[in-house]
Amino acid sequence: MNDAPLRAGIASAGIFSIAFRDAQHGVITGGDYQKPQLGGRNLALTSDGGATWTLVDSVASPGGYRSAVAFVPGAHTTTLVAVGLSGTDESRDGGMTWTRVDSTAYNSVAFASEAFGWAVGPKGRIARWVGALREAK
Repeated sequence: MNDAPLRAGIASAGIFSIAFRDAQHGVITGGDYQKPQLGGRNLALTSDGGATWTLVDSVASPGGYRSAVAFVPGAHTTTLVAVGLSGTDESRDGGMTWTRVDSTAYNSVAFASEAFGWAVGPKGRIARWVGALREAK
């Protein structure tokens, strides 16, 4: 197994989340939580069960440190959501390109179905995902 290409080498930087949609296709995300706006080298994909990882181009990757990533089950496209201290990004093409959804800080995200998921963040923040809508609580 090869080393993952994400930013690392100091205590605040590395891989912080992993998600697989099947036995072969997965994503890792992270970066440096002490520099949450620092983009690039924060997301990589695998299509061989994690034996190798391909870094997503810094222009197409999420905009900074991301603490969690999740596949949205049942979506019509291979949809992913990544959250972190500097915001939330969404991919509808399996992680190749990402779009900023908002700049609210979240630490973790999970989905029960395409229409239902949750994100949680600092100071007790909770967001419910209903389809494409996000309702901050």
